[in-house]
Amino acid sequence: MPLRRYYFIISGVLTHFLMVLSIVVLAKHFDLTIGQFLYRVSDKLGVKSSLIEQSAFTNNFNFPIDYRINPQLTPGVRILAQVKQLTANELSEADFPADKLKSYHPCRGKQLLFYVACGVLTKEAKAIEQAKKEILSFKLLLPNAAGHYANGWRLAFAYDALKPLTSFSVQEKKIINNNIMLALKHYLILLNGSEASMWHGRTTLTAQMWITLLALDDVDESMMAYVTPHFYSMVDALTMTQAWPEGYNYWINSRAFYVVLALSGYLNGTEYDHWHDKIMTLMNKIGHWHIQATRPDWTIEPLGDEGPRIDLKDESRRVIDIIAQVTQKQEFIDYSKAIEKRHGIQSYYTDYRWGWSLFYPVKLAAEKLTAAPLAKMDVFGKDYLGQSYIRQNWLDSTTFMSFRAGSSFAHHGHYDNGHITLFKGMPLLVNGSIPGEYFGDNRLNYGIRTIAKNSLLIQRKNEIVDIGFAYRNDVADGGQRITMPLGSAITTVNDWYEKKSQSPVLAGGTILLTDNKAEYSYIKADLTKAYNSTWYDDNQKQGKLERVEREVLYLRAQDILLIRDQVYSKDENQVKVVFHTTNKPIVTDEKVLKGNPESGIITSQNKRVKIKNGNAYLTSEIIADINDIRLIGGEGYQFYVEVDGDDSVLNGENFDQGLTRIQIAKAAKWRFEINALRKEKQEIITVHRPSLTHYRENYTQVKPLFNGVKSYRFEDVVVVFTEKELNKLQLKQLSKTNLLICGLKQEKTSACQYIEGVP
Repeated sequence: MPLRRYYFIISGVLTHFLMVLSIVVLAKHFDLTIGQFLYRVSDKLGVKSSLIEQSAFTNNFNFPIDYRINPQLTPGVRILAQVKQLTANELSEADFPADKLKSYHPCRGKQLLFYVACGVLTKEAKAIEQAKKEILSFKLLLPNAAGHYANGWRLAFAYDALKPLTSFSVQEKKIINNNIMLALKHYLILLNGSEASMWHGRTTLTAQMWITLLALDDVDESMMAYVTPHFYSMVDALTMTQAWPEGYNYWINSRAFYVVLALSGYLNGTEYDHWHDKIMTLMNKIGHWHIQATRPDWTIEPLGDEGPRIDLKDESRRVIDIIAQVTQKQEFIDYSKAIEKRHGIQSYYTDYRWGWSLFYPVKLAAEKLTAAPLAKMDVFGKDYLGQSYIRQNWLDSTTFMSFRAGSSFAHHGHYDNGHITLFKGMPLLVNGSIPGEYFGDNRLNYGIRTIAKNSLLIQRKNEIVDIGFAYRNDVADGGQRITMPLGSAITTVNDWYEKKSQSPVLAGGTILLTDNKAEYSYIKADLTKAYNSTWYDDNQKQGKLERVEREVLYLRAQDILLIRDQVYSKDENQVKVVFHTTNKPIVTDEKVLKGNPESGIITSQNKRVKIKNGNAYLTSEIIADINDIRLIGGEGYQFYVEVDGDDSVLNGENFDQGLTRIQIAKAAKWRFEINALRKEKQEIITVHRPSLTHYRENYTQVKPLFNGVKSYRFEDVVVVFTEKELNKLQLKQLSKTNLLICGLKQEKTSACQYIEGVP
């Protein structure tokens, strides 16, 4: 081949390579995907390329066939029913309580959505005219790959609400619809890539895209076919988890408002189809998650990478108001009023107060109906996220518990299978994590890990825990596999299913059994797949355990929490049951192993631990064969980890890097670890008795029955754990007692059987 020909071939390859590289670099510079960048360039140049559009608007996600059936849009206002009622004069300003309206009146604001809400509520011509002016001069900000979710939804919401109140010329409609369509297309292009993750920014982008589509005067069927599958995928993803895996703060700050507004828009803006029932069920479940996750001190129980908005200020109420408006359920109105009673006008952030008259379902509130009784136990995403809440009752003095056993969904989630909390008057058994720097040592080596939770550790010497390049991978806390601590890229529900059992193996715990009656609540969970086990071991060492199960039983009348752990460990690894507390636990026969009595590591042979926090008391009783109990905490030990997975020599590290002094002060100060006797099969039972007045000194009466089965007497109730119903001979051993049998696996029966007064 002539040299000249080689030259042209190599020059052509290099030229194309440099062109591609330039596009990639420029796209990254502007925080755009390559598809967004090419589409924006072609749009700026006025180049209409069907090839670019086809490439940008299609994807390779293999959505289910029913995702591709377009809904039929309804005429008129589509996004919110109450806006539709106000613009149709079915509701008026006079229907709102004057004292409330004075606090939240939208006509005080000087921004687009304040003008819109003012016009919708009052029909004031000046406000309507100003809103129209703002819509026509709206400066569109487009979404990008860096996480900016854009403002197209604002234009869409404003136009959808204002259309019935004023006329727009043909040219004005064209300007507005072109702007909305541009926003819609950029949402779509970004979602067709793999950059946005489902239980993270993808949900926000999808919700905003759907809100944007609903405002268009005419929606092309082909564009609807591009957009709708993403929306249905979001609905199915939310239906799986029912609560938000990243934690409440991320949900309420960055996802919730757009999600419920989009779901409202589907119900209000499309003709009835089978998705309506699914979405209505989902809205109810999301609303109940807010309620159930709220502790008696009106703080959301932390989950994942939390932040300040677990205090229910600013953000939560507008979301609940929309849910109440959509579902027409009194319990959500009552919850909204309770938030307002606690936080007053700060229940709506200043910049969101334009929405109160549009979101708060004033007609439902005026009816003052009696809400349906709330469940004393509820499970969210039972086969997926597995987040549960249990309470004694709905009084302020109630005992409250949370429990999780499920898989991983987002990088802001924690490795917390089996984690349980206990609250009565004050937090007693608490989450040991505290929000800190995302890339900080505290978060990566402590906060997201099982060691920061009230769960089980199975120590294996020098276990590799892969955080990622340039991070420590030698911190072996003994906890669960860490799968995506720094980022996630889950595009669809099907993509999650693939990654559940393939790299990065997102499978975790599974709730096997649940039962909830007036007398008790019960959950049994298999946590095996969350750990390096014989099912899968990312260290390629055949697992450090064969099976680990946790059962949670709460007796309401006795106000007793019983936790039963069964661990089948390999090579007699050290099994630990861990509980975190705000203050130092109290034990007898303390012996300091490291540090001093107020800050250090302390051992005790006692099987009884006492905890006090303010006016709350807890006595925890251990029923197991143990080596010792270790108290770890105080200054310099608050975030202590034995990094080599072996505490025979106390040479660990305290991971407080990435936290401020204020954050350290707010974190749990101590934990106690129950070191089980080393053997292959472990049964560790802990019994927790909370009180608002004193330490409860009762002891559990344990009695062997048959084949290793035991009974546990708590005052007037005897508890037995077995998978099979007891026969007459076995029942005879328990005559004249109130008997609760839990763990039953027979079909057509509940997980527990309560027999009052065994004959």
